[in-house]
Amino acid sequence: MQTVRGMKDWSGEEAWKREFVIGEIKKIFQRYGYEPLETPAVEYYETLAAKGGGGEEIKKEIYYFKDKADRELGLRFDLTVPTARFIASNPTMPKPYKRYAIGKVWRYDRPQAGRYREFTQADIDIFGSPSVMADLEVLDVAITVMKKLGFSEFKIRVNNRKILEALMLASGIPKEKTIDAFRAIDKLDKIGWDGITEELMKREVPNYEELVRRIRENNFEKIKPDLSNFDIGKEGIGELEKLIELAKEIGIDKWLSIDMTLVRGLEYYTGNVFEIMAGGQWACGGGGRFDKLIGMYGDRDVPAVGISFGIERVIQLMEKFNLFPDRYKPLVVYIAPIGKVKEAWKIRKRLVEMGVPADIDLMERKLNKQFDYAKAKGYKWFIIIGEKEIDEGIVTLKNLETREEVKIKLSELKRVKDFLAR
Repeated sequence: MQTVRGMKDWSGEEAWKREFVIGEIKKIFQRYGYEPLETPAVEYYETLAAKGGGGEEIKKEIYYFKDKADRELGLRFDLTVPTARFIASNPTMPKPYKRYAIGKVWRYDRPQAGRYREFTQADIDIFGSPSVMADLEVLDVAITVMKKLGFSEFKIRVNNRKILEALMLASGIPKEKTIDAFRAIDKLDKIGWDGITEELMKREVPNYEELVRRIRENNFEKIKPDLSNFDIGKEGIGELEKLIELAKEIGIDKWLSIDMTLVRGLEYYTGNVFEIMAGGQWACGGGGRFDKLIGMYGDRDVPAVGISFGIERVIQLMEKFNLFPDRYKPLVVYIAPIGKVKEAWKIRKRLVEMGVPADIDLMERKLNKQFDYAKAKGYKWFIIIGEKEIDEGIVTLKNLETREEVKIKLSELKRVKDFLAR
């Protein structure tokens, strides 16, 4: 029996790490005033196909199927599209609407190293604010998350869709070929520059050599004068420089880096775009401004910006750099009854009510087998409850790592919490 290709069971240590990372991210999202939103895993195909004008092509990239009533459906490929559908369906919602969403998404592509067809995203989005301050906030949240998870060496690459559109015009690419050029360049992380050159040639994009040269040169200050000849270029420069200026004001500019090679989702994004980089070329998140998406589902555009973390990639990076703390999972106390089962269960109940995670023998094993089980589960503390302990009104608390033992009076059972904190 195997899992479906590109999907994975998560259990034991792996599952605890996922719980820890998601829990830390969720706390930070809430601290910044974001509220949760849960949406269905299944959406109508037409809802999924609307993003970026994907149309029939998107069927190759998603889990597409029909239900028993012959309706076209698909599994969501991100958490933003369902939210956009939700926003369009609730136009009177107070703005800005700040939501977080953490859940599984599915993409039917060829799984690469360390990636899956079923994976988990943790998103924040702000709907209703056209201000660069909203862009700043999602970056501030992302930086806070990265620092909280223990990352010290990371960068968020930033660019702007309008700047790249102006760069195409400055390179002599006609406006009607802009979308073709966007679609080719957006594949950079998959096919590299040689592959992009082939794509541009295949799509018959003129003057592509000049465009590739300028982007690869990656010198924002050098190309600014050329971009300023176009209104859209001026807008993009203004948005990007305003973002950097505000970032300096709140002390997060050192985490940001203007990068002209950042070309993610150009057809979808409308302004500033971001990508979170840690560990060399490993991206663990990204996002940007998408002011036109809601209009695809409703009768009016709503300005929006957001950023998303890939949970699996974040965990891989944390493992690579040994960033998980010793206590990324609850410190469970294991209770071993020796004949005194009823008394042991009463003590376990008291501990749980005190907020102490407590497991207990359910197999009626001998003491040595209970020791083996507790060690296998990674439990640090072990409580022995036998006839002697009950007669004396104590429990014996044993540290399975150091072999230290301590006697605790039943009347002072809350002291167990003190030992867990050590």
